[in-house]
Parts: sequence; structure tokens; C-alpha cells
Amino acid sequence: MRSRAIDGVTSFETATRFYRRPDGTGPTVALVGVVHIGDANYYESLVKLLDSFDVVLYESVLPRGAFGTGGNTDLERQRSTQDAMLFLRSLAERFFRAEGRAPANREELRAFVVGRDTRLARPVDLALIDGWGRSVVYQSMAPESYTFLSLGADGNAGGVGAALDLELGPLPREQSESAGDPSSSAESKANRPDEKRDLYKELADALGVTLQVRSINYDRRGWEPADLPMEELLDRLWKRGERSMTLEMLSSDSGFQQGAVRFLLSMVSNSPGFKKLVIRALGEGGRRSSDALGAVDTRIIIDERNDAVIDTLHTLLAQSSQPASVAIFYGAAHMRDFEDTLRADFGLEPDGVRWDSAMSVDEWNAKRVRERLDQFRAVRQAILENDPNGSGPEVTRIDGRISALDSRLVDAE
Repeated sequence: MRSRAIDGVTSFETATRFYRRPDGTGPTVALVGVVHIGDANYYESLVKLLDSFDVVLYESVLPRGAFGTGGNTDLERQRSTQDAMLFLRSLAERFFRAEGRAPANREELRAFVVGRDTRLARPVDLALIDGWGRSVVYQSMAPESYTFLSLGADGNAGGVGAALDLELGPLPREQSESAGDPSSSAESKANRPDEKRDLYKELADALGVTLQVRSINYDRRGWEPADLPMEELLDRLWKRGERSMTLEMLSSDSGFQQGAVRFLLSMVSNSPGFKKLVIRALGEGGRRSSDALGAVDTRIIIDERNDAVIDTLHTLLAQSSQPASVAIFYGAAHMRDFEDTLRADFGLEPDGVRWDSAMSVDEWNAKRVRERLDQFRAVRQAILENDPNGSGPEVTRIDGRISALDSRLVDAE
């Protein structure tokens, strides 16, 4: 990550770095850094890049059942299937609270979930396959009732042990709902304002930018979630008796800290000065992102989540038909640790970099831009008097600056 100020424009940029083996064999792996709020064209540029990769591993802390089923033993397959079915039930319950009825079929459930968060597209697809590689059966039996069913190891109804059928229905409905109390019905609840407020969205609104999760469609071929399950993340903190101040801050909906932040955001909304301050702070934070976190936050939020991604990468590259290219699409603060691992464990070395502007603020008016253009054109002319062919690198650099300034004038007009 970096912030730059050039010709009156202060911008915050994130890098994509490409890695290959020195002998040219094996796949290309790219670390595609991203920030969670930015301009819409920033995310469009990143998606265009990511579409050129066979596999994209993206971050998303989700329930354990969202990362697929499987295992080396029937017991492990059973347990992973149970986790997946619990995840599916949580999504079906979300549908019920919004629509006042059970989903009619798997397709309607998927469309509902993905319509609200495309990051869940692949997790839903993974959860709908049981640990033995067969489809989880879904049945809607009444307006309020449904069943998820796995037929176990043998794929036939009935059985015991590994062949035991796994069946999961809805959570018990509130008594007031079954009694037809309109004030507490699922439909009534769905129409109430959402009390949970998104601090990221409020920051994005104040800066005049957008959210990553609302700008990118994750329902794409080859995009796979690769992260630490939420239960495991919390278990690790609990077992150590440790607290993560970052997790507590982000998970709190009504704490004093978030209230103070929201008040400040309301005061500086759409202020160019505030945006410039944020850009510079982000760039400075990028140079010492790990140091800015506490020891617990660094270990859990960065190091151990990164380990989960690297485990997935090991599995991908161990396949007989390994992908030709893999992108790790994660927050830019994770990248330093990723790079060390790619070099040490996979023998990959950096081989090219590109920068994308996540957000910027332009403080010059058209008059200032024209003045700078005149300066560059005068310098260019002076160089050409000594170098008529214009072959020097300085001319190329100045031509790039002139082109960028010309584009700003066109946009302003």
C-alpha cells in the first residue's frame, strides 16, 4: 500500500505482485492486495485482472460449514456434512425471516443468499454437496417447514453408523408467530429497519467511495473462499484466554468508540481535506501495518488466517492437474507475510508489479492544471532541442504526466 501526491492529486494505491519460479516452470501466483473501501472503477480494474486467473482465493470469515465437506474417514465426512447442513439452515432461516416462508427449493435459497452477498455463492454450492460427494437433498414441506437430508455413506435411505441418514429441519418457531401475532411475524420483522449499522459503509459514504463487497460479484468461476472459519478463530482466542481489541471493536454495534467514530464521520462527510487525510494515513499505515496491530490481533487476524490460505494453496498445487495461475485476493496488510511464505515454501520470486488507485482527491482547478501542462511542454521542448529523437527516458516520463493532465482537463470539461 502507498499514498502518492502528484500534480495536485493525492491517491491511495494498492499493489499486485506476480511471483514465478526462476526457471520459468510451474504456475504463476499473484498477491492482489485490496482495500475494503474505494472507487467503483478501482474494483472494476481488479476484477478484470482477477478474471485472467484460473483460481482466485478470497478472504471471507464464514462458519465452518461454508468451506466444503470431505475428510479422510467416514466420521470426518459426517462431521463436515453436519457443519455444512447447519450453515445451510442458517441461510434458510434468514430467508424465512425475510419472506415469512421456507424457500421453495435450493435454487430459490441460493438466489436469495447471493442476491444479498455474492461472497456466499461458492460457500452455498460447497455446502450443498455432502462429505461423500453427493447432493444434499432439500425439501420444502409446508410454508414454515423444510428439511436438509444427506443419505450418508451408502447413499441409501436408512442405515446406521457411517450410513446413517443426516436430517436437519428448521429452528423452533416463536409461539407468537405460530399464533399469528402480526407484530412478531417473520414478515413483520423483515419490514423493520435494520438496526445493525455498517461502519465501513458510513466511512465509505463520508469519503464518497463504495464498498468492496457491494462492488464485486464473487459468483464467478474459479473463485474460492480461503480463510479461517469463524468458530476456529474464536476458539483460538478463547483457549488462550486472549482478547482481540480489533475484533471486539468491529463486532460491537453500539459501543462508545463506534458512536464517536460515527459522529466524526457525520461532521466531515464529503470533505476533500478529510479524504486527503485518510489517504495519507492509509499509505503510512501500509508501511507498518503489522506493527499497528497488537500481538494478538497480528497473530490471529493476519498470521493464522494466512496459514489457512497457504494450506489451500498447497492443496491446489499438489493436484495432478494444478492450475496455471492462482491469485490470492486479500487485504493488503496480509501481503508481507504471504510474500515470505511464497519465497520460502514454494521457491517463487517476485516477477513484476502493478499499482491500482483505490481512491484519490484532486485539489487543482482547470487553471492550475493548464499551468502545469505549459511547464511540462516547455521542459519537453527543451529536452528535444538536445535530443531531437526524444529517445531518453525523461521524455517518456514527461509524456505520461502530460497525458494524465490532459485527461483531467477533458474530465473537468
